[in-house]
Formats: sequence, structure tokens, C-alpha cells
Amino acid sequence: MSRPSVFLFALIATLLPHATSAVCSKNEPGYLWNYVGDLSKDLRIKMTLVFSGSELKGRYVYASQLKDIELKGRVMEGREVTLDELDAAGRVTGQFIGQFVEKDPRGIFGDSRLECDVIVGTWQKSGFAQKRPFYLRSEGATSGSLNHRYGNTGATHDDLIDRNAQTFWEGVQRGDKNAVAQQIRYPIEVTLGKKPNTLRSAAELVKQYDAVITPATRKAILNDVPRYMFVRDEGVMLANGIVWFGSDGKVISLMPLP
Repeated sequence: MSRPSVFLFALIATLLPHATSAVCSKNEPGYLWNYVGDLSKDLRIKMTLVFSGSELKGRYVYASQLKDIELKGRVMEGREVTLDELDAAGRVTGQFIGQFVEKDPRGIFGDSRLECDVIVGTWQKSGFAQKRPFYLRSEGATSGSLNHRYGNTGATHDDLIDRNAQTFWEGVQRGDKNAVAQQIRYPIEVTLGKKPNTLRSAAELVKQYDAVITPATRKAILNDVPRYMFVRDEGVMLANGIVWFGSDGKVISLMPLP
């Protein structure tokens, strides 16, 4: 390459910095972007965010509490993220400060070059010096709003779906067969021992409980969090499609793992 060509190439590279550095840039106020992760690697959290240019709004929950916490923040220079945690009166009670990273430090996305897929940084409670590391990875997006995400199913009240999904999830967590059975819409078809079976009542589900909620099924359900779930017109999804809820929050599809 000649000296003038080398100079021209270097000049173009300086004028186009984004050609070598991917950034997170979204302006999608009608979409909810869902993230899962943790604080200090031991507190599981789930977060949903709405991107409106540099402005962010959202909510997050701890898996141990399942109570929505409001968020408001911004994206700066396509990478830097600040999210204020707000109480019911709008006061700041904590803050996430982090970055949309180009490489996933946990390797879940392999060597892919990332834009808005992984956020890492620290969380700090207002009035306290301690900072906790956090990690969040994207689970994808769904259309809707923070106050009405499940409308595609025909649901009129998101709270009903969240409450029933939580009741089902907590029942699985406790091993409460009756509580789980009451959260299912009957009849429901499940595959037991590679053969389709139709369960027509809560009593039948209780009788077949251990074959339906196998150890692998239980683990998959509890590895997810019954909030900010993926939704389409067929229903609301938990545990990567092992469980689907209808517009009333009752289980309409259940696919046991062996």
C-alpha cells in the first residue's frame, strides 16, 4: 500500500469511530427488552427495559421477593448506563451504573460482538458505601408497555397473570401438589413416558404429579422468574416454553422434561 493510501485509510478510521466499536442504540418505545442476571452472583434478578433513544425506563425484581421496583435512567455514548431505582414516591433508593459490553464476560454469547445484549457494572443502595457487582443478559424483546405487556393474549389485567404465575411457581418451589394443580386449566394434555395423556381435573394432576413435575421440570421452572415473561397471542411463556399461561394466568400447556 502506498504512503498516500495508508494516510487516507488512517484518516477514514479516525472519522468513523463507530466502524470499529459497536454501540447500543435503540429507539423502540413500544418494545420491552427483558434481562436476567444477578447481584453479587447470589441474588437473582430480572429486569425489563424500554429504550427511547438515550432515555431508559423499566422495572426489576428479585427472584426471592417478586416485587416490582421502578427504574429510570439513560444510555450515554452508546455504552454507559445509569439506572436510578425509585420508590413509590419517586425517590431514588439505589442506582445501577454499568456498561453495555462488547464481549460477554461469562461466555454465554460466545465470542459474538454484542451491542445491547449484556450489561455489567455495580449497584449501590442510596446512603451506603458498599457497591455490588451485577450482570444482566438479554432474553429478547416483546411488544407492549410497562403497564400492559400481556395484551397480545387478550388479557385485560397484567396483575392477574403475574399473580397466578407466581402462585404456580411458588407451589412448584414448595412441592405443593394441590397449589400447583389449582393453577392449571383443564383438560390439559401432557406427555408422560413418551405417551400423550389428558388430565381432566386437579385430582388427576395431583395423582400424576411426580411424573408431570419431574426433577428436571422443577429445576427448569425455578431457574426462571415469573415476571416480565415473553408473550405472544398464544400465551405467556415460562421456562423456555415448558409452561405457557393463558390470558387468565392459568397453565394451558405443560411439557414435562424426562
